[in-house]
Amino acid sequence: MEYLLPPQPGGDGAVFAAAGLAQGASGSRTEDPEGIGLLLDLERYWHVLRGRDRLPVRTDVDPARIDRALPFSFIGERLAPGVVRMRVAGQQLNSYLGMEARGMPLSVFFTPESRDILAMQVDRVFDMPAIIALPLVTPRRLLRRSLRGWLLLLPLRGSKGVVDRTLGAIALDSAAPSSAQRFDISPDRPVRCDPLAPRGERRLRLVEGGGGANRAPETTLPQASRMLRLVVRNG
Repeated sequence: MEYLLPPQPGGDGAVFAAAGLAQGASGSRTEDPEGIGLLLDLERYWHVLRGRDRLPVRTDVDPARIDRALPFSFIGERLAPGVVRMRVAGQQLNSYLGMEARGMPLSVFFTPESRDILAMQVDRVFDMPAIIALPLVTPRRLLRRSLRGWLLLLPLRGSKGVVDRTLGAIALDSAAPSSAQRFDISPDRPVRCDPLAPRGERRLRLVEGGGGANRAPETTLPQASRMLRLVVRNG
């Protein structure tokens, strides 16, 4: 199946503009305290792999081409709805987890309270399919500051052509936290969801306000779609 994919990212911050991380009005470059730069690099590489109107295949990914993002990256395999196992994982993810990340479920990085939301967003990656970026925060503890960052998930096709793999990365505002981390999905920053619609169908961009389960999604239509109106008649 062919897909209408989002445009390749342009200037710094363009990839995460939907998540409220665009450049300032002056066009000056925003600060990069949460590893957004390496996530931009990874998504640009994914766009290079996609060719024209197709999703990349797992075997397309060349680790040598993502050297900056490689320690923070992983290849995940969908095992069941909401469940992703990391088949390959960078060294920095081992540090975040405090153990070998390869072979572990992605949910092991998250607190129990955030795992249901994670599962819902993971399913979007494969079922829509979609590009997903989740805002992360670590729970505050005594004498330890809270860390912030992002989880980026990019859909890939497996050997049978089914979308059941993901190229992902976790980047924090501290490259080397002093101890193992578990993440919450931040309730005060938006979730990014870029659905990849089959050719001939309209693509919507969804920006959900924060990671909280009770926040309603805001839907941004392409320019041509804004001329349409929904009319509801009761009775």
